[in-house]
Amino acid sequence: METENEHFSNQVKDARQVFMGFPSEKLSQPSVVSVGFEKCLPDFKIERESYPQIGKSNPNNHFTTIEFITAGTGELKFSDSSFQLSAGSIFSYKIGTYHRITSSSGDPMVKYFIVLAHSPTFKINTLTENKTNFNRISHHVEIIELFELILGNANSGTTNGILICNLLAHSLALKISELTHSSEEKQARSWDTYNRILLYLRKNYFRIKTIEELASEVNVDPAYLSRVFRRFHNETPYRFLIRLKMGHAASLLLSSRRLVKDIAFELGFENPFHFSRTFKSVYGVSPENFI
Repeated sequence: METENEHFSNQVKDARQVFMGFPSEKLSQPSVVSVGFEKCLPDFKIERESYPQIGKSNPNNHFTTIEFITAGTGELKFSDSSFQLSAGSIFSYKIGTYHRITSSSGDPMVKYFIVLAHSPTFKINTLTENKTNFNRISHHVEIIELFELILGNANSGTTNGILICNLLAHSLALKISELTHSSEEKQARSWDTYNRILLYLRKNYFRIKTIEELASEVNVDPAYLSRVFRRFHNETPYRFLIRLKMGHAASLLLSSRRLVKDIAFELGFENPFHFSRTFKSVYGVSPENFI
């Protein structure tokens, strides 16, 4: 039988780790095998296919580990995928799944973990149904509170301590499912908003002067518009607007004999000097030298 020392990593500090043991009977609801809080040392690295003896206690039960990062950075690698870890990262792996977890030496991770035993048909949460078994959530407080409640009751030594831990673990799984679904829905909505802004901007850039004007026309708050755009485009919407305008200006300068001041006015610049300065910031030369 696996011992407590074999079960936990020793590459941590200020750890609170509770080993509750393996269930001997077939389970209908999830049962906590172990739970913990760990501050990783700079050289933290875990690479394994399984725990030394886990799962041998009862072949009728499956075992899943869930880990939640609250601070620091690191890297997670499965056999066919890898992910950067940071605060809010949450992932799961079943026993027998190759995984390697490393912490950044300059910014060591702080994390919670829980190992659950469950029947083969029981769905722990949406993480285990997700192909990558990885997600990010923004509402950390509720997850931390549930982990702390499980840790507190695991150490209580009371008659109902184990039962309470198991019920809390089920609540944790449900809360993770709720938050990851919410995160995915927000991601989808944000992506739809970004694409709507992008299409509108490409069609109307020549007459739009400010981001506030753009936000009003697409019915989006200006601050939210900027956040969404930077999230998916890696540049501010105003900078993209200027690049579109200057690209159009360059085409007109090369294909027509129009005056610089007329092109500036068409693109919403009332001051030709401002237009020339903006053009130079994009192309490195003035409109006259560009021609």
